[in-house]
Amino acid sequence: MLQATGEPFPVTVHPFPSPKRGGSHAYELGNTSAKNAVVFIGGLTDGPHTTPYIRTVAKHLENSSSLDYSVFEIRMRSSFIGFGTSSLANDVEDISALVKYLRGRGKERIVLFGHSTGCQDCMEYTNYAKHHAEPVDGFILQAPVSDREGLDAPESEQRESLAVAEQMIAEGKSDWCVPKDKVPKSFEAPMSAYRLWSLMAKDGDDDYFSADLEDEKVRRHWGRFEKPVLVLHSGEEEFVPKSIDQVALNKRYQDASPMVSRLSGLIPGAGHAVEDDAAREWLAVRTAEFLETLQ
Repeated sequence: MLQATGEPFPVTVHPFPSPKRGGSHAYELGNTSAKNAVVFIGGLTDGPHTTPYIRTVAKHLENSSSLDYSVFEIRMRSSFIGFGTSSLANDVEDISALVKYLRGRGKERIVLFGHSTGCQDCMEYTNYAKHHAEPVDGFILQAPVSDREGLDAPESEQRESLAVAEQMIAEGKSDWCVPKDKVPKSFEAPMSAYRLWSLMAKDGDDDYFSADLEDEKVRRHWGRFEKPVLVLHSGEEEFVPKSIDQVALNKRYQDASPMVSRLSGLIPGAGHAVEDDAAREWLAVRTAEFLETLQ
């Protein structure tokens, strides 16, 4: 039994081999004899058990008479404050290692479920030519937001932080940590010059969901999906500026690729991490509806 927030809950711990770190762990929720798997990937500062709504999703899937899925939470190099000195490429390596392990255990269908920056991991995962990642059967993106547009810091401070990171990268110090006083306080972690640039720069490696991306770039990113993807923005998203129309963004992604499910849309009453109970139930039901389309 592991305690996060609220009541204790049971998990099954899976140690698995992982490149460049010897091994890692994943934590299985729900029906441990299920033949299919949802792999949940959290956002910045997240790690296993920090996003409670996934337990609602796991319970709904466990109670389904027509679906046969359990849910796995993964411990990655970027979990908790590790994100500041890691990268999307590292995340893809870690996730792919878990997918390989699950295939070896006989899982037939595997779906990646990203929350927040976990959505960027899903986008990066589709770059198979670059990463040679293990194939999966579908994707769910919840709260795909732009770190660049949602950063809570004055523009002058952002420009200064980015300039410091770019100078360090130019000096060959991309993996060195940026001085603490040059890291925006909202990141709350030591940050390498590379990761700070990736999160803050236009066209940085993490810059998948900014509203000002050119149409051609959006089509290219979403065109990499070869399997169905469900895109769910949070209807009451606190990390998206009021000037940005999330309904239009969601439609833009649907128009960019036939792989984007028509079940995509906004979760009513949901904040970034879907704290509201009714919104969590809505998300669980919509997740199950999408998984039904993969049968």
